[in-house]
Amino acid sequence: MKKNIKLPLYDEFLEIFDNHQINNWRARHFWEKIKLEDCYKTKWYKNQMYTGLKVLLECKYLEVDDEKSTKTSFSYKETPRLNELRDQHKKQKLERFFNTKKLELSGRIKDKENNINFIKSLLEDDKTLEKYFISHKEKLENDIKNINSNIKLMDNILN
Repeated sequence: MKKNIKLPLYDEFLEIFDNHQINNWRARHFWEKIKLEDCYKTKWYKNQMYTGLKVLLECKYLEVDDEKSTKTSFSYKETPRLNELRDQHKKQKLERFFNTKKLELSGRIKDKENNINFIKSLLEDDKTLEKYFISHKEKLENDIKNINSNIKLMDNILN
């Protein structure tokens, strides 16, 4: 059975992992990056910070570098498993952003398809008008192709 462990300061730690490589870091380095220096004197934040580091060690995202640690201060380094977490977090972040963007692009495609259908209905009434609308229809179709290309690019980035 998988043990479910809650990471204190989850968002803060993930932001650090997104933006930094952890090699020979002491607890103070995490404090500097989390930007809780003003709060860190409170016992609650201090406990959250050290509990978070303990959870990260237990889950094997970080490990203590025995060669660089001292009796009074641990030196932390990342493990390959942390890269998996980074990739997973990046993918989740991109998926949320891309899903929003895809909805927006789908709406634009529907508008353009609606315009094309309108042009087609006009041409059903009078085929002689085709020369006036052909360039508009082609532009709309090209716009749809470009939008679909952007959607495909987002899908490729995620895979």
